[in-house]
Amino acid sequence: MIDQVTSALVAHMQARLPDLGTVQVHSLSAAETPFPASNVVVALIAVDAHEHLRSLPLVETGDGFERPPLHLRLSYAITFTGAHADAQTNLARVLALFHTVPILRTAELTPAVGAELGTLTVQLRNTTADERNHIWTAWGREARLALYYTVDVALVDLLADTRGWGSVSEHRVDYLGAP
Repeated sequence: MIDQVTSALVAHMQARLPDLGTVQVHSLSAAETPFPASNVVVALIAVDAHEHLRSLPLVETGDGFERPPLHLRLSYAITFTGAHADAQTNLARVLALFHTVPILRTAELTPAVGAELGTLTVQLRNTTADERNHIWTAWGREARLALYYTVDVALVDLLADTRGWGSVSEHRVDYLGAP
């Protein structure tokens, strides 16, 4: 599902900004293929559990209890590989796109993602100079102008087929010292 969310973001940028040129998914690692020339590059930089939805209760089913789908928060860096002036222009257009349409609904998503999630929320992240330095240093590249976004919420049903995965048949909480 994570790669489908990335593809949906790229498809959305290409559909809404067709003259932006090619939008390419890249790891940004210096060990991977070189940067494509004069392209917008989207890189997934972190996958985190959504902190507000991490401890959802078990869901009761006919066979017992199951864990709810996993809610994720995906972090992306979006940069441009051409001249710095072009980078400013193209990133400003991406910034305007996600500022005006921060919630991608079913109609704006690829069919696979729209059917699973319904919506994606795209939020610009505030990053410090140290965070940006750590990110680019970890990739082994010189720092570039980039936008950093967090995408909420990707529901990933890791237990789609519960046969063989097991389910909780009893959920019990014992408090110490209670009669």
